Amino acid sequence: MKRATAQNRRGRAKRTAGFTLIEAAIVIAIIGIVSATTLPNVSRYLESGRSRAAARSVADAFNIARAQAIRTGNNHIVFFSIGGAGDTAGNPLQKKTGQPVPILVLDDGAPGSANQNCVIDNGEEIIGFVAQDGVGWGANAPGSAQTPPDEQLPNIPAAGSSFRPPNSTLLTTPVNWVQFRPDGVPVAIDGACNPGQLGSGGGTIYLWSRNRDFAITLSPLGGVRVHVWNVSTGGWSS
Repeated sequence: MKRATAQNRRGRAKRTAGFTLIEAAIVIAIIGIVSATTLPNVSRYLESGRSRAAARSVADAFNIARAQAIRTGNNHIVFFSIGGAGDTAGNPLQKKTGQPVPILVLDDGAPGSANQNCVIDNGEEIIGFVAQDGVGWGANAPGSAQTPPDEQLPNIPAAGSSFRPPNSTLLTTPVNWVQFRPDGVPVAIDGACNPGQLGSGGGTIYLWSRNRDFAITLSPLGGVRVHVWNVSTGGWSS
């Protein structure tokens, strides 16, 4: 009886000492299955967050430039580094620390002032927006070549911007900037800083990520609307 009791104790000790190889294999298999089903969803969630943040940055740049133009009485320009582009003189878009940025808002000074030249000059106030990984200029989703209903062009420009210089046509190469006057109205400008007429500043910036596209439209009077391409319906929603 004592021998049996001792054997039972040794058996229980072995069972409580750790996992068997079979139990460990089962746990590893379960972890692998959970990881395989969870990681893609986590990756998609993070990517969706980055693309939404990038779209918000474009909308925020428009709204900030408009608000600051009205508040200060100065022209404000929003620049986009589409294809590595800079300001109207080709100067790179970067923070004062030298860090490159995809979007930059410039306080270009009062209309007619010495430094009001659509170029980033030393001492001028700038606001830079950080880049988001996995987000690019243009469209990527199947079928999203069609434009939102409030866009002026029938097809999405390959570069991702439908902003154009003053007195342009549909065949004119898009530009990567738009200017806000002191009254908050956006107007087109060319590389020589010549402004367009009222109503010339409307346009759209297009962004893509692996799973969704965005279109951020600036109306000719300064309103901003963010559109998301819906793959299931084959259209833009806002």
